[in-house]
Amino acid sequence: MATVSGSRERWKNDRFFYTGMALFIVALSVAGFARSYYLAPWFDTPAGTPEITWLLHAHGAACTAWLILTIVQPLLIAGKNRKLHRRLGWFALAVAVVTVLLGNIAAIAAIDVGFIGLGDPYVFYAVPFFAINSFAVAVFFGFLWRERSETHKRLMLLANVGLINAAIARVPVGAIAAGAPFTFTFLPDVVILAGILYDWRTRGRVHRVWIWGGLAMVAAQALMFPIMGSDAWMAFAQAMAGLWTP
Repeated sequence: MATVSGSRERWKNDRFFYTGMALFIVALSVAGFARSYYLAPWFDTPAGTPEITWLLHAHGAACTAWLILTIVQPLLIAGKNRKLHRRLGWFALAVAVVTVLLGNIAAIAAIDVGFIGLGDPYVFYAVPFFAINSFAVAVFFGFLWRERSETHKRLMLLANVGLINAAIARVPVGAIAAGAPFTFTFLPDVVILAGILYDWRTRGRVHRVWIWGGLAMVAAQALMFPIMGSDAWMAFAQAMAGLWTP
């Protein structure tokens, strides 16, 4: 009886945590892109904002679709509608693939026109490259292990760490701009910290996704800095830039 009661309490806690984190991520993303994208007609264009081309509109639409699914999917689980959750999961996978493809193409295109006032564009290209492809890796394993619910839901939440740094970079807080790119590279790790603290509080131990997946995510973020200034990276970035013809 105690086990049944404990399982119900855990499910209730999970429902609030994962839905709450989804809402937090979406709110943060909207706040970051409000002035330059979502509410752009009502704001003065922030300095350094590139022209919103068809490519950026497509990229924005894909990311927005993913953000909507970030809320809808945990809500379906909270409502015990697992069947629709699983069916929608295939659509979510398609959205994730499109998000990754368009994100990488937009990052390459931005080497030429988008990284305004951000130093060497070939060096800065490492920031979106590592972020979007970290998202891709987490989503891949999240979908691969979709039958392991405890692992799956953590990986899907972890994936957003690789997606929200661009939004954080655009939040109009002076400290974020002053500490760039370290601030918007590592501030998304608050999601990992929240997952660790939640597991510790509710289960008395930390799930391996936060240990190994979180460690891999942070390691990729840290390794980006010595890599982005290397000759090998510059050659790679220049080769990628050559693939895009406006």
